[in-house]
Amino acid sequence: MVRQRLRSIWVAPLKVGADALAVGAALALAYLFRFGESLPDAQLQLLLKYGPWVLLIKLLVFAFFGNYATVWRYASINDLMRLARSTIAASLVLVAFLYVLRSVEIPRGVVTLDAMLTLALCGFVRLVPRLAQERVNPTMLASLPGPLRALFTSQRSTERRILVVGAGDAGESLVREMCRKGQLGYLPVGFVDDNPAKKGMRIHGVKVRGTREDIPRLVAQHDVDEILIAIPSASAEEIRPLVDICRWTGVKLKILPDLASLVNGPPRLSDVRELRIEDLLGRPKIELDAEEVSAYIKGKRVLVTGAGGSIGSELCRQVLRFGPSELHLFGRGENSIYAIYQELVPRRGETKISEIIGDVINKKKLVGIFERIRPEIVFHAGADKHVPLMELNPDEAVLNNILGTRNVIETCDDFGVERLVCISTDKAVNPTSIMGCCKRVAELYVRSPRFTQTIVTAVRFGNVLGSRGSVIPLFQQQIERGGPVTVTHKEVKRYFMTIPEAVALVIQAGAMAVGKEIFVLDMGEPVLIDDLARRVIRLSGLEPDKDIKIDYCGLRPGEKLDEELVGLGEDREPTAHQKIFKVRINRSMDDGALDASVRDLIRQAVEMDDLGIRATLKKIVPEYRPYLPPEVQSWTAKKS
Repeated sequence: MVRQRLRSIWVAPLKVGADALAVGAALALAYLFRFGESLPDAQLQLLLKYGPWVLLIKLLVFAFFGNYATVWRYASINDLMRLARSTIAASLVLVAFLYVLRSVEIPRGVVTLDAMLTLALCGFVRLVPRLAQERVNPTMLASLPGPLRALFTSQRSTERRILVVGAGDAGESLVREMCRKGQLGYLPVGFVDDNPAKKGMRIHGVKVRGTREDIPRLVAQHDVDEILIAIPSASAEEIRPLVDICRWTGVKLKILPDLASLVNGPPRLSDVRELRIEDLLGRPKIELDAEEVSAYIKGKRVLVTGAGGSIGSELCRQVLRFGPSELHLFGRGENSIYAIYQELVPRRGETKISEIIGDVINKKKLVGIFERIRPEIVFHAGADKHVPLMELNPDEAVLNNILGTRNVIETCDDFGVERLVCISTDKAVNPTSIMGCCKRVAELYVRSPRFTQTIVTAVRFGNVLGSRGSVIPLFQQQIERGGPVTVTHKEVKRYFMTIPEAVALVIQAGAMAVGKEIFVLDMGEPVLIDDLARRVIRLSGLEPDKDIKIDYCGLRPGEKLDEELVGLGEDREPTAHQKIFKVRINRSMDDGALDASVRDLIRQAVEMDDLGIRATLKKIVPEYRPYLPPEVQSWTAKKS
């Protein structure tokens, strides 16, 4: 501690002293370059007499511009720009000083040369600590033969040798950070880029060694430990063949994700992550109307139900970016609410964030919370989503997905909430499951004409990649256990979308809503689950049917072979956004009849009357094709 204090005391004088030497040398060299060895006596006298004044003025101006309040070992372009501005200012002050002392005739060439040399020498002085900090550039060692490299890198034996794919701005930024922070343990050995004009060029001392076709050779030649794909603008179609080439090398593969998901400036090494299946299934980048979204969220009090879930937590992350005055995280899972709260707090800015543990089934709790915080925007993402699980627990699906949604809509309307966006699902279309049918009933409440104080809308979409309980994490767990990977049916297809992609469109749809709409997202083309399983296996460095067996176990209770986004009696209409459509539903239900049927559902749910629930749901949603699990059949047989 004492040593640190002594060092901090001497830092500023050392900086001033270093600049004093550089400024003095610059003035002397300016005279030398201007007059050579034939320096007139009169000019020598002026140099000796006014040199200290020049030195003092420059140092004072440098201090005024904050040149001694920066850490020189982290000197950057910004520091050099500050130095340039202060050098120009110092030269102008000197010119004014000489103008006042009219008898002093220092040649203008000397003044100009002095300014240029001051900038060069003082800039070099600032770069010396940075060069000392970084010591030997590791990229210089990367090209040495193995035995010779070992002489210099014995202390760096744990460094990972990195081949960077993409010699653009992103790749340059990452390699610059690797070179600057050698202690991180990264050693860039080369770039790969498909632009032939870049081959042989060097970026921060790292050579562009070839194209993607050279990757296997370069991995073997340079003992590469990791391949880093630094092409954030590349589509999934462009990444897939690149991954196929890299996969056969047997080294670890990492990726810099789409820059659209990076909100903290240029890419950094901390943004690099393992390659995920969504990187291979992704679709063209989604463009949002940021102004339209910001107009209805910025400065507003926002509440998110189900805030700890996969969709709810991502809603919180993205909503926070638009600057709400308050963001309230409502959910029944204390651990998940705590986790998302801890994640958001460090980047909340001026937004007030609160945690609320509660259940949308409890309307009194909802009313109490709304009285306290008076939300202006509500996103309702609290729901039960697992299809087979809800087939065994239809009472919970009714209470959470129907009663809970009705409670949220009624409370929002009673308190005059400006806008409510509900999350729906493609499983609500021609439903065969309890979960999907309950979501369909919830959509009927969204479309109910009785709610006039709040703009209520619902957004319908399919499966999301990477959510808790979804198929990809299950595949990964099965692969870790050595297989087999279970697929329900060889021909089963599902729509997939990444969580950030789906949530971004949900928020955009909220901006477009005028009330009573059901929006549906463009989910792209459906994906064969069998193909998806094989991609996940290959992404793990293994071969399907050889290293990992695939078992086909049959469709589970309530599941369909193919999902649909638009059902019978519905038409899909375009909106102002090319990825969002509005569903025109040609059939409705009288509010009185709906309420009466839902009262029956709630009574049946409380009584755990599974058969009654299915019969009532069939009455509300005629296209519902109920599935009766064997467990329910046996319970029914025992009762009878």
